[in-house]
Amino acid sequence: MKAPNETDSYLSEDGRIEVVFDLENLPDSDIALVIKAAVAGLDSEQFDGPDHITVMLTGDERIRNLNRDFKGEDEITDVLSFNVDEPSGDSGDEEWPEFASESSEYEFSVEVESDRLGDIAISLPQVVRQAAENCKAADRELAMLTIHGVLHLLGYDHAEPDEEKVMFGKTDVVLAEIFGD
Repeated sequence: MKAPNETDSYLSEDGRIEVVFDLENLPDSDIALVIKAAVAGLDSEQFDGPDHITVMLTGDERIRNLNRDFKGEDEITDVLSFNVDEPSGDSGDEEWPEFASESSEYEFSVEVESDRLGDIAISLPQVVRQAAENCKAADRELAMLTIHGVLHLLGYDHAEPDEEKVMFGKTDVVLAEIFGD
């Protein structure tokens, strides 16, 4: 049995995507899907810049803590993105959570690798709830949220209706590629 803060990790074949998780019995298919979705999201933009991402698959408590500590919202959310080039939270500092730690809930990175784009955290229980609420398959919801997080790291947002249309349109295109729609 895992200790509460212990994580496991997997690396994509090209080394750009690391998936870490602190959940028991996470299917290999979920890990493979997250890697596939993250790579597809990056590749869809033909992005010429940092492209290494860590995706944490976690539970409600941990994502709520991250949301509170870095975004100032004390609630469970589905996905959070932490871009290395942007400050997180209200403190104005340039630090973000480092998800690969086994010794603490999260720790701050001191050095930024030049090829590192950022980190994404996804609550798997929230993925399952949202999928059920929207009558979607959980794997499709997981892929969508992974792509959504990658697009945020690449600078997309959905605060305004025009931004939302562009971001969700790009997400739908990548999802269709992954699922053969």
